Amino acid sequence: MTKPLWETTYADLEAKSFGDVSQEIFDLIPMLPSRAKILDLGCGDGRNAIPLARAGFDVTAIDLSQAGIHKLNTLAEQENLSIQTAVADMTTFNIPIDYDLIIAHGCLHFVERRHWEQLIQKFKDHTKLHGFNAITVFTDEIPPPPDLTELCVGMFQEGELYTMYSEWDIILAKTYTFQDDHAGGIQHLHAANKLIARNVQKN
Repeated sequence: MTKPLWETTYADLEAKSFGDVSQEIFDLIPMLPSRAKILDLGCGDGRNAIPLARAGFDVTAIDLSQAGIHKLNTLAEQENLSIQTAVADMTTFNIPIDYDLIIAHGCLHFVERRHWEQLIQKFKDHTKLHGFNAITVFTDEIPPPPDLTELCVGMFQEGELYTMYSEWDIILAKTYTFQDDHAGGIQHLHAANKLIARNVQKN
């Protein structure tokens, strides 16, 4: 399998692999309790984990990429931030506690459907009452670019992410297309669904 293109930017401490913190994550900061516990799965080099740690939250960040986690740890150390990290496969990662916020940004479409269906149920099971799930996925409205085709094994159908959270309070359900500009002049066009949902069902 071809080495994912983001591994190149993970090796460069100055490069931004996926841009700045996602706006919807930034908007959640004042809605979270002090010292909120946050799990960022598929965290990459920390675009969301680091700003959340800066805000004083208890952040755990997990990614399959050793280079991504190494870069995250290095950047966190430079700011004297405490982030719990691990190199792990999210499909087999044991979610140990309940969290105030679970993030899966731009990663679930890289695992097979049977895995992300199980993961989403685990997210729900391990989210505190009034806690949040923040998920962004690629949909099959636009085929994956050729260099990502063999990686995008779990593309979502348009809107199905939203239906999986129909019993929660859906705060944001955004359907959009965007162009991703990567290092080396590589450009991708993606269709995506973005969800912020709040748990109002926990017993």
